[in-house]
Amino acid sequence: MSFDKGRHAAGKGEEPVLTSDRRIFVRALDEAVRSRPGVACGIVTRQGIPVLHAINSEMPSHSVEVGADYVGGDWRYTWARTGDAIGPVDDPESVADAIVAALKVNGRGRS
Repeated sequence: MSFDKGRHAAGKGEEPVLTSDRRIFVRALDEAVRSRPGVACGIVTRQGIPVLHAINSEMPSHSVEVGADYVGGDWRYTWARTGDAIGPVDDPESVADAIVAALKVNGRGRS
């Protein structure tokens, strides 16, 4: 059973399939990151939670995973490994910049 839909939600016709806020936010970040040159990404599930897995397409050993968490009363993008906040979910473009820097794409490094 998925965390964002009921066990029998698929294939019931008139019953709605619920989508979690977290999945919506991660999907928006996926679109923002995917538009950046030098980065490959996709949504994967870790311990039942969707996260964005992104890699430097020229140096695949450089990778990060980013989730969306409700922190301090607001939804924020977070580094999946540490839980540290990156930025608000209403600004996926700035978070995409942080991901590109973390991946050292085109010589950009995380400060």
